[in-house]
Amino acid sequence: MSLSAPADVAPDDATEVLKVPDFRRLWAANGFRYVAAEVASFALPVTALLLLHAQPLTMSLIFMCSRAGFLTIGLPAGVWIDRRRKKPVLICADIVYAAVFASVPIAYFLDVLTVPQLVVVALVVSLAGVFFDVAHNSVLPYVLPRRRIADGNARLQSSETAVRAVSPGVAGMVTQGVAAPVLYCLAAIGHLISLLLLRRIHPQGDVARGSAGSRQRFGQEITGGVRVLLRQPLLRLLLNQAALNNIGAGILLPMLPVFLLREIGVATWLYGLLSTLGAVAGFSAALVAPRLRRRFGEIRMTLIFSALAPVAALTAPLAGVFRQAAVPLLAVAEVLIGIAIVGRSVSAAGIRARVTPDAYMGRVTAAYGVVTQGATLLGALLGGLVADRWSTGAALWAGGLVMALPLVLLLVSPLSRHRTLPAEWEV
Repeated sequence: MSLSAPADVAPDDATEVLKVPDFRRLWAANGFRYVAAEVASFALPVTALLLLHAQPLTMSLIFMCSRAGFLTIGLPAGVWIDRRRKKPVLICADIVYAAVFASVPIAYFLDVLTVPQLVVVALVVSLAGVFFDVAHNSVLPYVLPRRRIADGNARLQSSETAVRAVSPGVAGMVTQGVAAPVLYCLAAIGHLISLLLLRRIHPQGDVARGSAGSRQRFGQEITGGVRVLLRQPLLRLLLNQAALNNIGAGILLPMLPVFLLREIGVATWLYGLLSTLGAVAGFSAALVAPRLRRRFGEIRMTLIFSALAPVAALTAPLAGVFRQAAVPLLAVAEVLIGIAIVGRSVSAAGIRARVTPDAYMGRVTAAYGVVTQGATLLGALLGGLVADRWSTGAALWAGGLVMALPLVLLLVSPLSRHRTLPAEWEV
C-alpha cells in the first residue's frame, strides 16, 4: 500500500518537520515521555539501592524486567500493531505508563513499597513500552513523507538528548529534599500530558488492515517480518552490531549504579550529574550528526559512531581499577558513550524506514527489538552473575570487553565500503 503525503505537508516535502502540526504534537508528546522515562530511570536505582537495600543480583533482575518486553511479546505485538490503527495503541500505552508509575509513590506513602513491586513496575512499563515504541515507529510514515522521516527522527533524537541533558541532574537535586519514590509522580504526570497531545494527532492513512477472514496466521506474519529483517544486508548488519553492543551494555548498565552509589558512595546529586554529562555530550552529537550525515553519508557516519561506542565503553571498567579516579573516569565514559550512541542513532535515522515495506514496519521494528532487547537481558544476567561471583569491577570489565566485539564485525563487513544507502535497497 503506497501512502500519500499527509494533508498538512507541503507537496515538495520541503517544509520544516516541526511546522507539520501532527508531527509537532507527536514531537511534544515524546518530549514529555522522555522526561518521564529519565525521571523514572534515575529514581529506580536510587530507590532500590538506598531505600530498599537491593543487592547486585537483584539490581540485575530489576534491569532485566525493565527490558523484558520485546523479548516476551515483541513479535506478536508487531503483527497486532501492523493490523490496527496506531494512535489508539499510543494512547493506551500512555495510560498504562501513568497508572504504573503512580503506584510507586502511593505505596511509598502507605509504607508498603517493596523490591518485588519495583520488579513488577519495571516489567509492566517494559511491556507497555513495546506497544508504544512499535506503534510510534510505525506511525511516522503516516505523519511525514518517507524521505522526511530521517529529519523527523533527528528532531525526536535531539529533543530526547536535550531532556536527558537536564532531567538526571534536576532529579538528583530534587532528591536532596524529597524521597526518590516521589519522583515517580512527575513520571506519571509526563505521560498524562503525552496522552493529551497524542489525542490531537490525525495520521493520514492509518487504518486497520484486512479482515478476520483474510488475515494470515500469526506465525506466518511473524516469519515474514523476521525474513525482511534478516535478508536486508544493512538491517542485518545493524542488528548484529546492536545485539553485541547490547550484551555489553546489559552487563554494564545495572552495575554502574551499584558501583557508584554503594561502592564509591557518591551523592545522588553527583550520580545525576554524571548522567547529565553523557546527555549533554549526546545533545552536542545530535546537533552536528545530521550535517555529518549529509556530508559524508549516512552509512559511513553510522559505522564511525558505532565503532566509537565499544572504545568509549572500555573507559568505564578502568574506574574499577583506579578507584580514586573513578568519578572522572566514569565521567569520560559517559561523555564518550553519549556521543557514540546519539551520533549513531541520528546518523542512521530513517534508514530502517527507507528499506522496510510499509506493511512490515511494525513487525520489523518488533523483531529488531526482540533481538536487541534479548541481548540486553542476556548481558544483565551475565553481569549480575559475574558481580555476585567475583565483584562489580569484574562485571564492568566484562561489559567493556564485550562491547569491543562489534568493532571487529564492522571492520570485516563488506557493507562498510558503502558511503550512502544504495538506491536498490530502498523500497
